[in-house]
Amino acid sequence: MRHIKLFTAVAAFAVLTGCAQEPAAKAAPASFWSQLHADSGTGEYLFDSVDDITPGAKPSGSFRPAAALVEGTVVGVEPGIAYASGDDSVTPQVVPYDSEQAVIRWASVVIRVDKILAGRLGRGYDAGQIRLRVEQPAGTTLDGLRQSLGTAGKGLFYVDNALNRAKRRPPAPAAQAYQEVVHLPIGQGVFIEETPGAALIAPLAEEERAAQLLGGDPQVRSAGVPTLAQLRARAQRSACESGTATDQSTC
Repeated sequence: MRHIKLFTAVAAFAVLTGCAQEPAAKAAPASFWSQLHADSGTGEYLFDSVDDITPGAKPSGSFRPAAALVEGTVVGVEPGIAYASGDDSVTPQVVPYDSEQAVIRWASVVIRVDKILAGRLGRGYDAGQIRLRVEQPAGTTLDGLRQSLGTAGKGLFYVDNALNRAKRRPPAPAAQAYQEVVHLPIGQGVFIEETPGAALIAPLAEEERAAQLLGGDPQVRSAGVPTLAQLRARAQRSACESGTATDQSTC
């Protein structure tokens, strides 16, 4: 009986003092875009703003603007292609996506195209969707990305088909077939609204570069990061000026 009273007293003290063990709170799951790789951007940039990557903009040196600007919603993620060496090597070796030999993996982010704002989509545009090539870092899984699709949001994407941008046709048939169906983000031009009305993020650019690309619009009297509606309006003006806007009523 004495032991029962002692146990009861100790338990009561633990509750009163907060010493009783409680299940540890689960960490919030990582958002979709935070799991993907931002371009570190080496060397000097050949463009300064989203106006320079708009379809039809004047090329700057070796830099070519996007072929199309689309507004779209992220609806999935798929395995893209994996290499046993850097894909910029002379003869990159394609390996199975889940191979331990893979040193670089490119995932395909599936985007439902809600509207083509400027330029045109051709090769790789199928059933109202495009696939965006994004590096999948080591330690990130496709399952983890799929579980966080609810945070992937929608946004503006400056793109071109990968095969259109290839300096040379890849020797491996698998690599060529992949490039035919996937799009590249041009100039780190991916701007995402993770939740309705939220300020945009540029997940494929480093923080300083993102701030530069999303810098102030001289025709909008607001400081800070623009909303999707504000950036869309700016992009449409730029497309009108370059003659590539798909909806002339916005010009």
